[in-house]
Amino acid sequence: MRPRTRWVACLLAAAALAGCGGDDGASTEGDSGVAETAPAKHPNVLIWLVDTLRADHLSTYGYERETSPNLTAMAGRGVLFEQAFVHSNWTQPSVTSLLSGCYPPTFSDRFTSVVPEGLVMAPEWFGEHGYSTAGMTVTMATAERYGFGRGFRVYEELDAREDPGARKLRKGPAFDADKLVDAVAQWFDHRWESDKPFFVYLHSVDPHAPYESHPDVFPSYAGPYDGPIDGGAQTIQDALNSGYDFTDADKQHMQDLYDDEVRFNDHELGALFDVLRERGLLDDTLVVFVADHGEEFWDRRTHGHGHRNLFAELTHTPLVLSWPDGLPHGARIDGLMRGIDLFPTLVELAGLPPVPGTDGSSLASIVRAGGSLAGRDTVHYAHRAKVDFDVMSIRTPELFYQADPDGITTGLYDLARDPDAHVDVRGKDPDLEKKLQTKLLEWTKYRNQRDAEWAKGRHEIEIDAQQEDELRAMGYLGGEKQPGATGADGKPKSAGEPKGGVESKAGAAQPKDGGELDDDGC
Repeated sequence: MRPRTRWVACLLAAAALAGCGGDDGASTEGDSGVAETAPAKHPNVLIWLVDTLRADHLSTYGYERETSPNLTAMAGRGVLFEQAFVHSNWTQPSVTSLLSGCYPPTFSDRFTSVVPEGLVMAPEWFGEHGYSTAGMTVTMATAERYGFGRGFRVYEELDAREDPGARKLRKGPAFDADKLVDAVAQWFDHRWESDKPFFVYLHSVDPHAPYESHPDVFPSYAGPYDGPIDGGAQTIQDALNSGYDFTDADKQHMQDLYDDEVRFNDHELGALFDVLRERGLLDDTLVVFVADHGEEFWDRRTHGHGHRNLFAELTHTPLVLSWPDGLPHGARIDGLMRGIDLFPTLVELAGLPPVPGTDGSSLASIVRAGGSLAGRDTVHYAHRAKVDFDVMSIRTPELFYQADPDGITTGLYDLARDPDAHVDVRGKDPDLEKKLQTKLLEWTKYRNQRDAEWAKGRHEIEIDAQQEDELRAMGYLGGEKQPGATGADGKPKSAGEPKGGVESKAGAAQPKDGGELDDDGC
C-alpha cells in the first residue's frame, strides 16, 4: 500500500483535476497514444438496463453460479468495464443520472418528483440529431408521468396494460423481460423509421423483488425450503417491517430466487441479440448492458436498496458495450468508471456533437482502444438523493468514505487492504477524515446548486389513491424518516456536517432503517 500521505495527496490531486463537475482528462487518443477514428456512419444504439442488478452476482464478473452466459458472450465481442459505479442506490435518481451524464437530482421517495426539465436526456439528444427513438419499461418507477418518456417518439409502459390488481403486486409473467423483447421486435418490424438509426431504451426489472423462479426456462437454484419468505415483495416487506429475524435459510432462499431472476434476464438478453441478428442489425448496433443499482443481501446491515448504503453491493454495477463494427472484442477495462461518463461516451461513439452541461466526460477514446482507466485517480461521488442533504459517499481507487447526516452509517474504509469495505478505520487519521468531509460538503453544495437550478422549471405531481396503493404494495412507499429532512417544528433542517462516531462494520448492531424496500423508489 502507498504511504498514508501519498493516499491523501492522490485523493486531493484527483479531486482538483476532476473538480465537482469532473473531467477525467479523456483525450481524443487512446492510452496507447494512437489516434482512434470512429466509423463515419452513425450506429444504432440500444440500452438494456437491468433494474436492481449487482455486478458480483454475474458469472461474467466472477460469480460462482453460471448466471450470465449471454452477457459473457456479449463481453467477448465487446468491451467490459470492471469497476463501473453509479451515483445513487435507487432507480429514479440513478436512471436520470445515467441518461443525462449529470449527478443525480433529488427525487422524493413519495413518488411526486419529475425529471428536471433543465436536464438534457439521452433520447432528446439522439432524437434531435436524426435518430428514431423508442423506450419501453415494465416498472412504474420509470413511467412517463415522472418524465422518463421525454424525448422518445414512442414510449411504452408495458406494465400499464395489465390489470391493476396484477400491476399492484408486479408478480407474474407480464413483468418479465421477454415482454420487452417481444415489444421491441414488433417496433422494429412495424414502427421504426428505418431510414434513420435508432436509439432504443429497454428497462427490464426481473431481479427486483418479487423474486420468482422460471422452471419453464431452466431449473431453479433454490433448494428445499419451508420458511415463510416466498420472494414476494409484500412478504419481504411485512417481514422487514415487523422486525422478523431472518434465518440463514430465509436469506439463502431469497438469494437463490434472485439468482434465478438474474439468469432469466440473461436468457432474454440472448433473445434480444437473436432479434437483432435476425433483422441484420447486430453488427451496426451499439448495445449497452447496464444496471441502475444493486441489491443488499445482509452484506453489512439489512436487505434491499434505497436505504443508508452506498457501498459496492448497491453502486457497483455491470457495464458492457458491444458494437461489432466499431469496438474491440474481448476488452476488459480496469480502473474506476463513473456512471456520469456513460452518456457522453455514447454520444461520441455515435459521432454526435458533445452534450453541453454534463458533469461527466467522454471515455470514447479509451473504449475504442480497449485501454485502461487505472492510474487516473478518479473521484466518484454518490448520493441517495431523497433530500438535498442525504447519505453521500466519495470513492477513489484506494478508499471509500460514506457520510450519513444522522451518523448511522458513516464510515471510512481502506480499499487497498479491505476491498470489501468491512473494517471502519475512522479515528486512525483525523486529518484525512476532515479532508474527506470537506470534499463531500463541497461536492454536495455544488450538486444542490445544480439541483436548485433545475428546480426552476420543475414541478411536482400528485399520485392518486390507486397509484399510491400500487406503489405501497410493491414496496415503494414506507415510513423511514429522511435524514436532515425536517426538524421538530416540521420545517426543513439546514445542511450541516455529517455526524460521525457510529460504527458501520459488518455484523455491528445498527438502528434499523425501517424501509429497505419500502422507501427505495424502485
